[in-house]
Amino acid sequence: MTTDTLPRRESPRPEATATAGPRPGLRAATRVELAKLTSQWPLRIVLALCVVAPIGFAVFTKSQWPSGPADTLFGRWSSTTGFATSLTLLNDANVYAAPLLAGLFAGDIFAGEDRHGTWKTILTRSSSRTSIFIGKALAAAICVWAAFLAIGIASLIAGVAIVGGSPLVGLSGQLVAGGQAWGLVAAAWVYSLLPATAFIALGLLLSIASRSTIVGVLGPLVVAGGLIVLETIDSGTIVRTISPATPFDAWHSLFTVAGSSGTLIQGAVTSVVWAAIFGGAALVLLRRRGFASSDTTPRLQRRATFRLAAIAVIAGVVLLGAAGLGPTDLTAQRLQASIGQTFGRLSAVRYAWQTGTPGQANVPMTATCNRGDGTQKSSGAGDDWACVVVDSNPADGAQPVTFDVTLKPNGCYTAEAGAAFGALLIGNAQGKPFINPVYAFDGCFGTP
Repeated sequence: MTTDTLPRRESPRPEATATAGPRPGLRAATRVELAKLTSQWPLRIVLALCVVAPIGFAVFTKSQWPSGPADTLFGRWSSTTGFATSLTLLNDANVYAAPLLAGLFAGDIFAGEDRHGTWKTILTRSSSRTSIFIGKALAAAICVWAAFLAIGIASLIAGVAIVGGSPLVGLSGQLVAGGQAWGLVAAAWVYSLLPATAFIALGLLLSIASRSTIVGVLGPLVVAGGLIVLETIDSGTIVRTISPATPFDAWHSLFTVAGSSGTLIQGAVTSVVWAAIFGGAALVLLRRRGFASSDTTPRLQRRATFRLAAIAVIAGVVLLGAAGLGPTDLTAQRLQASIGQTFGRLSAVRYAWQTGTPGQANVPMTATCNRGDGTQKSSGAGDDWACVVVDSNPADGAQPVTFDVTLKPNGCYTAEAGAAFGALLIGNAQGKPFINPVYAFDGCFGTP
């Protein structure tokens, strides 16, 4: 047999060769980074604490009845209903947990490669820099989302199981029944993932730009703290509108009667824009960065850290100077309308709880609010507001009541009249004590 008669072996087609084996890419990069993150014991402990800590918080708040953290939204009801327990924790989770989780999972995911000197190993794989970036970003985001939602799920289930599923007193004085409260509380936790994602992107940017684990991990928490402090200095609309921390307050509108969707939409847009800016900047830095030995020296890492610190200081000074610019939504007119309606609804709730029979759905009230001695401009946040509330129906024979009001930059307030409405605890027709809803109460009319 000659070689001409032997069957010829066909060479593989290019497309067959290309698909012969899976090429490492986005899916592989994400899977590898998830495995690396979840294999670290410190991060495993953090995930476990996100489940255990809310349960301990529910047990603690139950033991504190009837008192609660009155300086926190929904805190005064946290020992009465599990829905308020979860929302009380959400306030702190947005301020501390979300930025800290973003730093822990995203702040070291790139800087860790510099610390261990593993960039050359990663870049010799078939994955592109873009695939590596997206894979790491997705892995960090998944871990942060999972940890944050674990806090929410554990706090809601543990709160209802331990504290109870009584109706929730909303931020307009309305009662929110258990079935509706489940959905609203869950929606508040899910919505908070949007601003949390912006801080995840910030953690990625700091991790790449600084090449420092310390800066990447602590940076998002420091930035969040600085923005919150900035909001307490002044309440101009411009800075509040563009601040990446402001959307953490947008969920408040879910628990008001008006339920403004504009605040939710604005918060979502702000979060997405900042996530795109931080994430896009991080990707550009990674794609342009050199990884030769001369580009990874500690000297360059320190220089990058100092450069970031200088940028942060300049940005802080600019924001501080612009803090009072723009009109404020914290006006006497908005406070008067909100506090009058909220007090009217709470008066009806008190009557129903005390007598066991439903009364008016909303007692008509009007309010007049001023700051200090009345000579100051009646706008802006502060603890020197005073509101005189009058029953609009003279036949009721109710006397005017003066509330000391603390108005916060986010449009929420605390009103206290103290002994004018009896004690903190009063009894119903059967002699069972309950918290007096008009002794002191919280409300919100919402701002950007």
